[in-house]
Amino acid sequence: MDIFSQIVFVIGRKTNHIINMLGTCFAIKSGKYFVVPRHVIGDSDENLSIILPNIRGINEYQDTTIKSCNLIDVKIVASDPFRDISILESSISITMIEIPLGSTDDIKVMEQSLIIGFPHCTEGRKVLTVQEADVGAKILLESNNIKSKYIVVNTQTRPGQSGSLVYEPKRNKIVAMLIGAFAPDAGISLGGINPRELHQTTHCISAEYIQNMIKEK
Repeated sequence: MDIFSQIVFVIGRKTNHIINMLGTCFAIKSGKYFVVPRHVIGDSDENLSIILPNIRGINEYQDTTIKSCNLIDVKIVASDPFRDISILESSISITMIEIPLGSTDDIKVMEQSLIIGFPHCTEGRKVLTVQEADVGAKILLESNNIKSKYIVVNTQTRPGQSGSLVYEPKRNKIVAMLIGAFAPDAGISLGGINPRELHQTTHCISAEYIQNMIKEK
């Protein structure tokens, strides 16, 4: 499990020597490229940075009182607005053990996945968290007449988890990236929360689309 503490990161934007945490991202392709949902960062890479980990393994206690961090600046090199995927490139490569990118084809309904990301990082809490979630459904969603593969996992995600890596342990593959709650817009907000998102369903885009984008790099 220690490998995940070195490939899953918080992404943020620097403002006046402060890093505002935006969500989760993870490293791919020998540690020079990273993937994140487009909605997390938008279309601007100004002052965009990866926060490097201050732990060597997931079993370490994570000190929530640490306020300083080391950063790597990144730039957007590819974006897919229809599937909500952005590819980032850093000026230096991090040391990592690469996990193969697979597809939602590599996991079945009722099989277990691991969701690895940073819930509540947008609220100032940077804690790498591993959650188990069963696959509840496989779906096709359409955007601009383009249909794409997703899985729905049986867990309720929190702000900051968009961009989490979805890992299939039996086949040792990254099968998807977490996008967010699978819910229509309620048209109302309770404390900044869409009440229809308070349920155990989250949708994740197939990692095959990440693979296709990175092949072009």
